[in-house]
Amino acid sequence: MQEIIELLGWINVFLLVFNFSLFISRRIYKYIIKDKKSKVAKYFVVILNILKRYHKLSGILLIITGIIHGYLALNGNLYLHTGVILWLGIILMFLMYWLGKVQVFKKIWVKWHRYLGFILIVLLLIHLINPWLL
Repeated sequence: MQEIIELLGWINVFLLVFNFSLFISRRIYKYIIKDKKSKVAKYFVVILNILKRYHKLSGILLIITGIIHGYLALNGNLYLHTGVILWLGIILMFLMYWLGKVQVFKKIWVKWHRYLGFILIVLLLIHLINPWLL
């Protein structure tokens, strides 16, 4: 059972990093790649398209696999745990995306979605380094 829990955990790490890499890749393309017609730029566009295409799906998978990982790791109990805080942050991230669909939040949701992305990376590192910190 421990192997399944660890496998799900590493799948979650991959999914979170995959989602965050869209932001990083866009910044690299926008600010570092100067010649937008170069081979590197064309490869980056392909990568960006793949990341963009699967961003929402991997986010939903992250929510699902995160709750399964947490349920199995905590034996069905709910504790104040770094993983629970991380998972709640992921849920908040998804809700932030939904808020972007509301006219009032259309222009500001992306900024908060990005800020929360950086917070999630910090929470992930805390969870990986010391899951029982709390």
